[in-house]
Amino acid sequence: MNSSENAGMRESSHDAARFINEARLRVPPKAASPLMREALRPEGGRKLSVFERNYHYERFPARWAFRAVDLLGETFFRKTRERPPSIRRVLLMRPDHIGDVVCTLPAIHALRDSLPDAQIDLLIRSSARSLFREFDEELAGVDFLVFNASWRDRPKRKKFGFRSMRRLRRLLRLRAEEIDGPYDLAVDFAGDFQSIITARLAGVRYLVGRGIRGFGFGLDAEVAEFPKRHQVEFNLDMLEYAGLGPFDTKNPALSLSEEELEEGRTCIASHTEDHSGSFIGIHPGAGGVERIWSPKLYGELISRIVSTLPARVLLLGGPEDRPIVDETLKSMKGVRVRGTILDMCEEVQDLRSLMGVMKACRLFIGNDSGPTHIAAALGVPVICIFQGTAEPSVWGPRGQNVVVLRKRTVSGHSIRTNGVNRELERVYEAVKRCV
Repeated sequence: MNSSENAGMRESSHDAARFINEARLRVPPKAASPLMREALRPEGGRKLSVFERNYHYERFPARWAFRAVDLLGETFFRKTRERPPSIRRVLLMRPDHIGDVVCTLPAIHALRDSLPDAQIDLLIRSSARSLFREFDEELAGVDFLVFNASWRDRPKRKKFGFRSMRRLRRLLRLRAEEIDGPYDLAVDFAGDFQSIITARLAGVRYLVGRGIRGFGFGLDAEVAEFPKRHQVEFNLDMLEYAGLGPFDTKNPALSLSEEELEEGRTCIASHTEDHSGSFIGIHPGAGGVERIWSPKLYGELISRIVSTLPARVLLLGGPEDRPIVDETLKSMKGVRVRGTILDMCEEVQDLRSLMGVMKACRLFIGNDSGPTHIAAALGVPVICIFQGTAEPSVWGPRGQNVVVLRKRTVSGHSIRTNGVNRELERVYEAVKRCV
């Protein structure tokens, strides 16, 4: 290696260290504007006008179509509802993916503490049910309504999901009969017009949410958006706009029983004869292709880890991650050393078992994905490689030991200097600091 390449390596390493020190996810304190304070008053929330609302549709015709619908709704169908003085039955609507549910955990616990005697129903997808223990004393009185809303499928198979809306309406109606009345309060965390319509048809008395995808006129209190405000805070805002709180901001937290922790250690032990040393869990998959860091770079990173650091790598994932894991392994070109890389993709059968394996790791590396959010909530040190259109200050994993590295590109290509990929250097420098 010549002197110019050495200089390039030193410069890249120095740049990586500086980037890592500045990369820890920091979120500004909760806003305290007069507008916010007015909205937090228990006697009522604030409604946004259709021209204040930021519609989350990429295409211009869709934005204006829903704006027109909302304008008509505000003119002819808007009904002013007061929040019930006594809230005994609450519906939390989060039929989303695992990372979204993890970001909602502080709000769920805050509501449980705020309304200890209320019946709280949490609407979630079947894939997220295992995030919660079967018997959790901290969530006593919270029941789970498992429903896979088709309009939140990934990839999206149906454009609107009207049949799914009818099934959900029936479920909520039947549930109202079981709990002796309609919900006094419902909170739609996602901001889907399908959820707003269904909640109204199900007879919800007071509805809080976001009108970002239309039908905001059906809400009784609408949460305003603040730029770069993290979803954890935003979800707590939902409850404050409902007249509850204020609440202190806490990071999402998940816990495992001793039996689950032992099961995770046993699962790792079944894949290797040598149980000593540190394990680094790597999950190279994600819910969208645009969020996935290059399998080739993951391969190079793993090669460096097992060659230079006192650690072994666990490759984690489900059936949908198998192609990415295979591509990662293929890119390593024979660098694999026996016992240093354990391919556990598809080997962990359920989410709770996967959480046990994660907790046994000294470090977890992943993309903007549900497992990365879970690892952070478990208190495992996390390096999140963030790319795509989402903003890390809004959607990044939250935790005391989390570093978020945003991929930098020029014209869609990773930056390279003197043959060295700077993104790879940044991630590797972060790994060295953690191991």
